[in-house]
Amino acid sequence: MGFTRLLYRSIPARADFDPSDLDILRVALRHNAAAGITGYLWRANGQFFQALHGPAGEIAALMARIAADPRHRDLDLLFEEPDEAVSPFPDWSMGYDHFLALELGADLDPDGARPPLSAGESRAVFARMVEAAEEVRRYGSAFPHARSPGEDQAAWLARLDASA
Repeated sequence: MGFTRLLYRSIPARADFDPSDLDILRVALRHNAAAGITGYLWRANGQFFQALHGPAGEIAALMARIAADPRHRDLDLLFEEPDEAVSPFPDWSMGYDHFLALELGADLDPDGARPPLSAGESRAVFARMVEAAEEVRRYGSAFPHARSPGEDQAAWLARLDASA
């Protein structure tokens, strides 16, 4: 079985901190864990960035569902490539945090257009998401839906379910 890694971005249908983000996260945590998918989702200045890794067939099926999800639009696949079986997101069936896209040169233009990202820039975003996942795992995040330091995934999901 081959593995895939990919990165996409899209435009959320709702504003930051909308309850639909919590729904996305809770469903992803359950589904991805069962499908062997790992990844990280950023809400970044009016955009979603999502990095995914997992079995190629499972990733393809997930991307078909994501593309049809009305909670976002204008999906832009930044890269997709074969990968080794070892996930760059250990212990994360899905992470979630807010991030400043400006730090990555990916902030929306004043007219709302997304700047183009080269393959190298897209891979740099993916690499930064891998780093962020480890930072949040170790130190936590100020974002209320993020996983707390030392919190395992089951406890995190239980906390998210209780807040839904």
